[in-house]
Amino acid sequence: MVDRINNSTGVLGALKYLQSSTSDLSRAEGRISSGLKVNSARDNVTAYHSAEIMKAQGGSLNAVTLSLSRAESISDTAIGAAEQISKLLIEMKETVVAAQGEDLSPQQRQAYMARFAQQKMQIETFVHNASFDDSNILNGSKPAGVSFIADSEATVTLTLSGRNFLPGLGIVTLDQHDDLHTPESAAETMRSLDQSIKNVGEELTDMVSERKRIEAQKGFVLRLADALANGVGRMVDADLGLESALIQALQVKQELSAQSVSIVNNAPQTLLALFRN
Repeated sequence: MVDRINNSTGVLGALKYLQSSTSDLSRAEGRISSGLKVNSARDNVTAYHSAEIMKAQGGSLNAVTLSLSRAESISDTAIGAAEQISKLLIEMKETVVAAQGEDLSPQQRQAYMARFAQQKMQIETFVHNASFDDSNILNGSKPAGVSFIADSEATVTLTLSGRNFLPGLGIVTLDQHDDLHTPESAAETMRSLDQSIKNVGEELTDMVSERKRIEAQKGFVLRLADALANGVGRMVDADLGLESALIQALQVKQELSAQSVSIVNNAPQTLLALFRN
């Protein structure tokens, strides 16, 4: 009588198929969990290495973006102060025009002189308050300007020029000698004031141009960083829809594999029962 049938080969084959299905399912579930199809070099050494390089470049571009953002803030602060100085100079012109009148009483002229002195002090206040992050490009403390890295290799820089808007030091030509004591001195002060208004307007134009260059470079860097991030994503990110469909297929495969193992295990007993009968 037959008491035993050797079925080890069939069982081993079925078990290997089940283990393969289980392993494939585990990896697919891992990709769904992490959102990545390439978690390490073992998954795809070429894609992993390329993605790591691009991530490093992206990190460098983030540093460039921060640098250019700081430049924008310093520039915006300086431009805002220069605009206020420009407006104030125009207000001062009204004061000087009024002071050129020859029929002013001593008290009236004194009042115009006091107002004019306060306005000059206000210019200095605007200049000294034009600081951002300890950088002031309007008070003459940065004659070489302030430079900022503009590319990921730190080989390109953009510079905000240093200027001096303090009265009597070049751009604002008004100084302590400009006064309104007499109609004649008021007329002389008017000439200095007109030159100051012209100078400030020209400097503002240059400052806005520098600001636009920084803005354009920052926009380029941001677009480049986005392109790198998208490139990394295409290489390592999992397609969640595709992975979900794959998991469903693998679950069915796993179930069939388990049934195969059960069938193979039970087959010898079924055959033995036939022989016994």
